[in-house]
Amino acid sequence: MKYSKDKRDIFYRRAKELGYRARSAFKLLQIDKAFNLLDGVINAVDLCAAPGSWSQVLSNRIGPNNGRIVAVDLQEMSPIDGVTQLQGDITRRSTADAIISLFEGNLADIVVCDGAPDVTG
Repeated sequence: MKYSKDKRDIFYRRAKELGYRARSAFKLLQIDKAFNLLDGVINAVDLCAAPGSWSQVLSNRIGPNNGRIVAVDLQEMSPIDGVTQLQGDITRRSTADAIISLFEGNLADIVVCDGAPDVTG
């Protein structure tokens, strides 16, 4: 039986074992470990959030009831405890307004994004 490259990758397998949706969770965990990026963060925005592994890290790190995490993506995502999901285009003013309204007058402590531009035309 032939396996895809992803299934042979140690980070892919470890992410699945730990319940993360994608191996990209380890990027945010590594950055946080090196720079204490998420220390003191209560309110966070995750842009280009699908499939949601960074939102999962934020929820685990901040705690589902300690602040507000807003995950934004063009695609619909499965729910994540402690994360408010917003389906929208981050280049549209209406999406920015929706994000701002979800914070009810508070500011985000951090905005993270693991998205890449569509360069295929």
